[in-house]
Amino acid sequence: MNKELLEKCKEKLLEERAKILERFLEKEETQKRLGEESKEPRDWEDIGLMTYTEELLDNLSQVEIATIKEIDYALEKIEKGLYGICESCGVEIPEARLCAIPWTRYCAKCAEEIEKEMGSYMHYYGVEGMYNPENIQVEREDIGEA
Repeated sequence: MNKELLEKCKEKLLEERAKILERFLEKEETQKRLGEESKEPRDWEDIGLMTYTEELLDNLSQVEIATIKEIDYALEKIEKGLYGICESCGVEIPEARLCAIPWTRYCAKCAEEIEKEMGSYMHYYGVEGMYNPENIQVEREDIGEA
């Protein structure tokens, strides 16, 4: 991997890390404000919205924490000279993939295989059949056909 690409990826990693930390601080402020607002009596809709927002912010922070860990790991790999090599097959990860996901550990092929094994792989069926009303089946008894 050339030095120019390595510097470009390192810069992207540091930028993304800074953005996540900034969003985290904004999230903390939002949660603080929601906590103060929840002390005042509200109607059920407001309480539901605040609860949903708090849960969403909590979930986002878990994803963001995982991403920061991956970014830190990628930065460590840069320092050790191991960055840009697929951890599964050992081939060099293409520049386009590193530019899109600079903290990736795997080439696209290995990432797809790992996702299949881990259960997070979503098979592509094509867009054509997605919204065909004939393909929709109602399985709940409390929802009838219109």
